[in-house]
Amino acid sequence: MRNLRLSDPLVQNAVAGVILGLGPGIYVAITLLGAGGGPANYTRMVNVANAVLYTYDFRSAPTADHGLNSFCLHDCRVWFFIGWFSGSFVTTFGPTITLMVGTLGYPIYVGSLWYFTNTAHEWFPIVAGAFLGITANLIWTAAAYISFSYSTERTRGSFISMQWGLLSVFSTLGSLVAFGINFNASSLQVPISVYIVFILLMVSGFFVALFAIIAPSEVRRRDGTPLAHFPHEGLWQELKNQRRLFRDWKLLAMFIPMFASEVPIIVLSSLNSLYFNIRTRSLNSLMFNVMQIIGAIWIGLMLDNWKISSRRTRGVVTVTAVAVLVMAGWIGMTVWLYKNPMDLLNPPLFDWTDGPFGGFFILNLIFGMNMVVYQVTVQWIISSFTNDPEQLARLAGLVKGVLAGGVAAAFGTEAAGLTQLNVIAYNFTVQAVGLVLMFAMAWKCVSATNYKKEENVIPPADVQAGKEIEK
Repeated sequence: MRNLRLSDPLVQNAVAGVILGLGPGIYVAITLLGAGGGPANYTRMVNVANAVLYTYDFRSAPTADHGLNSFCLHDCRVWFFIGWFSGSFVTTFGPTITLMVGTLGYPIYVGSLWYFTNTAHEWFPIVAGAFLGITANLIWTAAAYISFSYSTERTRGSFISMQWGLLSVFSTLGSLVAFGINFNASSLQVPISVYIVFILLMVSGFFVALFAIIAPSEVRRRDGTPLAHFPHEGLWQELKNQRRLFRDWKLLAMFIPMFASEVPIIVLSSLNSLYFNIRTRSLNSLMFNVMQIIGAIWIGLMLDNWKISSRRTRGVVTVTAVAVLVMAGWIGMTVWLYKNPMDLLNPPLFDWTDGPFGGFFILNLIFGMNMVVYQVTVQWIISSFTNDPEQLARLAGLVKGVLAGGVAAAFGTEAAGLTQLNVIAYNFTVQAVGLVLMFAMAWKCVSATNYKKEENVIPPADVQAGKEIEK
């Protein structure tokens, strides 16, 4: 039995996963209800707010009287900029403060959706989306920093997937709350009690970060070794280090995979709100999150499976398996939409007792796994380039910044009024191109090990003793 302690990397990673669950996890639950839990005709406003969230560009934020195409033009500029520097925020202030600040935007955002369902005023959700665009970047960067740098090369896939699994557990619990309340609901929107429960859960994440996240220098592996030496570099040197990211061809090659990582949730949330009534939306949300848990377990086992001879081979095999799942989902969704065309003026609001639900239900399960396995694989490939915690913090910020740009683009296509088939075609293409690049990078750039190549990194005791860690 492992003797768990707060300074254990595994415990710190689990705590970060809980914080993600209480913030982004609950956010995922309400996003998957579609239209922010409101009626189907609120979908447009929620897509506007979410586009602002992921772009944080006030100049491109439209009012109710203006078009939304400008979101597509500005989709990742400012958020990408924030993501670029969020890694420096982690290295300067530490993961504790970063996670605390990162939790603040979520309850405000859900409160703004509650406000909108009662007043129909759009300003609060849009402003709250912009604020969440800043804080969410910080919480995701700090959590990714922990999973990247606290793990060893043997356990990195499991650490990344653990966070996603815990996030999905909380998303599932949130979806269960909504599903239980909405099981016999005749209303087109969720009741106020759902918003209240979600806000209280989100606020608790601040206190978990305050009391349970410790400084990286205090973390010790099970063998007693620290993670690394943590040199204190000045601001100018940090900026120079950030600039070097954009000279690294490997990161440039991974741009599209990062960009495409999280688009399934946008597609599913919009289709869920446009095609189904509230209780069926709640069921779809619940099962999407359940499949994220299963996907997190599966992808962690794939990436850390030492029955496969090398890191490179594991990466290639995993990308291939992910590609099969992803392609099946997008092709199936295209067929389903052809069979069930959408009339935006008269949405069908299917129940789970109606015929079209069955096919969508299966696709919803596939996309739930896609949501996790695609981006965990992307993060595993990128984090395999180094073990240096300072560099991994910068990479974590870059990953989340580019990912958010992709989400903004996907929300922008929805908010701009494109047909659902065109939205599917765009997202299908982006993820397919990303898979090709992931395969190439796993084959070309994932090395056997980075230990003993970076002076700030302290290898685990078995590596220091000369034991072989890679076949």
